[in-house]
Amino acid sequence: MFDRRVWVKEARSDFLMKTGTLLEQGYALEQALQLLSWEQPYHIKEKILRMTEELRTGTGFHEVLHDHGFPADVAAYIFFSEQGGFLSEGLKGAGDLYQKRIKARGSVQKLLRYPLVLMWVLFMIAVVMVNYLFPSFRQLFQSLDMDFPVLTRIMLQLFQYAPFAAVMLIPLLLAGFIYYMRRFRHFTPHRQYASLYRLPWIGSYLKLFLTYYFSLQFSSMLKGGVSIYEVCLVFEKQHHFPFFQLEGADLKQKLKEGKTLYDAVEESGWYRSDMKYVIQHGQVSGRLAEDLTFYSGRMLEVLEERVNKTVMVLQPVLFLIIGLVILGMFLSVFLPMFQLMNSMQ
Repeated sequence: MFDRRVWVKEARSDFLMKTGTLLEQGYALEQALQLLSWEQPYHIKEKILRMTEELRTGTGFHEVLHDHGFPADVAAYIFFSEQGGFLSEGLKGAGDLYQKRIKARGSVQKLLRYPLVLMWVLFMIAVVMVNYLFPSFRQLFQSLDMDFPVLTRIMLQLFQYAPFAAVMLIPLLLAGFIYYMRRFRHFTPHRQYASLYRLPWIGSYLKLFLTYYFSLQFSSMLKGGVSIYEVCLVFEKQHHFPFFQLEGADLKQKLKEGKTLYDAVEESGWYRSDMKYVIQHGQVSGRLAEDLTFYSGRMLEVLEERVNKTVMVLQPVLFLIIGLVILGMFLSVFLPMFQLMNSMQ
């Protein structure tokens, strides 16, 4: 049964943004949480009150959020903002990022919902055709010593072997699940991401996201007066985003070796190549924080544009495939009827 007491994602993102707004207005964090709890349903009010109690014990807000089911990257976002001294901005930024991710996921779900319903209807029609309609056609054609049209034979073969193809997917999915549980999840974050980078589409999206996240958090802490080396220490210190924990350690080591930040970033190979030039320009001009802030905003725009473009491309492709299947089913039924009518003339 669906649990109506769940704190839905949209409400969580709104909670983060409202908390950040209250902090900007001068409220202490505990006061902001108490104020927000008054307008919440009872079960959410209980969660917020537990958060307040955990804060009183000295637990960081990022840990509190993570313990209450907020995503790891959101918790890491809050950690960076706490370390940089800009918690109010960090909460609003994390809430905005959370909302955009929910919106993107909703767009994909909306894209797939109608085609999946159509595919289910087509599947049921195909079952009826294979089990009832085509056997009757076959008996009639055999009695008249006639063969099915080529398209009808092709569609009949597809319908007959489609269930076997679906069954074959089960071992593949099971093998993938076993591989993930026994091998992939035990890889280091760098090795996991290296594997994902090889996948079509996923690799480019992942590189964009990592570039955006790195430039955003790095610039935010630089604005708070943290040095480049100290930013790397903060990256290494956090544990919510293991990839950036390793990145912080690697960048720190390269800086110790006397390398510049842009050379260290280029050697890592995880980010877009143009970020090196942004960092180089920012260090020369003394406006590294501002340049990275602008760059992170641009990366977010590019990421959103790609998601929207992918949705716009996938939807027509899905409908085209479904349309071709419907056309094939239509012709596979009517061509035998036309052939029978011609034979009777």
